Amino acid sequence: MLDKLLFRYIGNAKKYIVVSVLLMMSRVVGSFLIALSLGRVLRDLFLQTTANYVAIIFIFLLGFALRSVSLYLVTRYQTKITGEVKTNLRTEMISKAMRIGPSYLNYTSTANMINMGSDTIEQLENYYGRFLPQFFGSFGMSLVTFIVLLPISLFSALLFLILAPIIPLMLKAILEMVARKQRKYWGSYQDVGQLFLDSLQGMTTLKIFSADEKRAEEIHEKSEIFRIETMNILRMQLRSITLIEWIAYGGSIALMAVGLPSIPFTPGNVAAMVVLIFMSLEAFSPMSTLTSSFHVAMTGVAAGKNLIDFFALPEQDEKDKNEIRDDAEDITINNLTFTYPGSERRVLEGVNASFGKPRFTAIVGASGSGKSTLVRLITGQVDGCEEAIYWGNRAYSTYKKQSVTENMIRISHDAHVFEKSVRRNLMMGKKTATDDELIDALKTVRLYDEIEQRGGLDLDIQSGGSNLSGGQKQRLVLARALLRNARVYVFDEATSNIDIESESVILKVMKDMAQDHIVILVSHRLYAGKDADKIYVLDDGKITEEGTFEELLARNGIYRQLWQAQARFETEDQQWLYGTSSESEMNS
Repeated sequence: MLDKLLFRYIGNAKKYIVVSVLLMMSRVVGSFLIALSLGRVLRDLFLQTTANYVAIIFIFLLGFALRSVSLYLVTRYQTKITGEVKTNLRTEMISKAMRIGPSYLNYTSTANMINMGSDTIEQLENYYGRFLPQFFGSFGMSLVTFIVLLPISLFSALLFLILAPIIPLMLKAILEMVARKQRKYWGSYQDVGQLFLDSLQGMTTLKIFSADEKRAEEIHEKSEIFRIETMNILRMQLRSITLIEWIAYGGSIALMAVGLPSIPFTPGNVAAMVVLIFMSLEAFSPMSTLTSSFHVAMTGVAAGKNLIDFFALPEQDEKDKNEIRDDAEDITINNLTFTYPGSERRVLEGVNASFGKPRFTAIVGASGSGKSTLVRLITGQVDGCEEAIYWGNRAYSTYKKQSVTENMIRISHDAHVFEKSVRRNLMMGKKTATDDELIDALKTVRLYDEIEQRGGLDLDIQSGGSNLSGGQKQRLVLARALLRNARVYVFDEATSNIDIESESVILKVMKDMAQDHIVILVSHRLYAGKDADKIYVLDDGKITEEGTFEELLARNGIYRQLWQAQARFETEDQQWLYGTSSESEMNS
């Protein structure tokens, strides 16, 4: 019932659990004092003697205070436990993702990461906050009950010692069945969640292609499976809780049936009999509470398996690895061949390339040629072939992964802006940046004048940058990257699906950056890389051509064919932007 892997992340919450257990034990003491005070009142009535009501009221109030305060404080400490553990889990999750680097996407999807960071950790709240304190507390409370029963009735105390472990043993026996059903339940929950998230993100596409009804049917089917699994879980919980309740009530009756006959029925023993009855009725309540929290907690444990699996992902031992030094300038690729795990197809084969400083280099090719895989290998988003990629005179495998990612920025067409002010988005690039530096960066990408009247640096960015145009969003991302002043900038289809003016600005900034940095452009659109110092042409995973724009056109090869094909579909505005307004140049 106690998951060792989950228990590892409890951190400082252990002390809160210990305090909670002591409070639960004091609650039983409070129950005993209340029973004792009532028993003394009845005893004095039977004996027809004057009761010491001051002492009785004091005992009763003390017992009531212990019960009430203990219950209140236990709830408070459970909140502290969950707060501590959720912080630990989320911190470890972020740290793990940082240690693995962008290649964590090889092991799990973004949707799963979102799910683990929110729903999974929230589900574990019941395991850490309710189940663990109740698990240890139920044994502590049972110990106090045994100590109370022992001087009153030896037989009742011994019987309780025998019956008390039955409920935990039963929970242990059904654990495997519960875990199996909880895994199915949580798996169906994740299926529904991922399908819903995917549908929400692609709602516009689904509408355009009239595929929304089909997707609605898929969501309905997944939801129905989830409903069935939920009902199976509830049915199992109801049956087990009912069985445990019968055992608890039966155990209480058994304690009274065994204990009461062993106590002589005299007025002087009335207090002891009242205490026995009262404590017998409450003896198994901690175990009953443990049963209800057990089922809720097991849902969290089933959900937590994915999180634990993520924490267990392999990491490279980087203690003896190097930081990237200032004298490491060029990035070179030597005979790189790459195949994705589980596939026999070579995505890249025999690739040789060099990216110098300062230089503007473009990697172009048709869709499926291997551009995205190559750039992901260069930026460390995909593991593999680290021996074939060099930065300076050392292979990637000799460098710390974090050192590679810290010195390199990849700007993609779907780069993310956060739901914060423009200032806070920009300061992610440089935490110590002054407002003047932020404004200069915005002016460099020609964005400041466009947002100045809307609040300037204090303009709040809405979710996903919805209050910015596509071009404005991309220029904001570029301004943030400029503030970082990385050694290498990789533009991965960064000028796709944006307006002509924004594209022109981004291309100019790229050329200016290439004076002091390594700039790599990856694009299927040849116009974007026309002015590059060197162009590599990828075709079916191989570099088939390399050279400047003029050299590639003169060879009458794949690049020239792609150029002419794309030129026919370019608008007059795009032709003017790239200086190709004359039909003779486009077909030269």
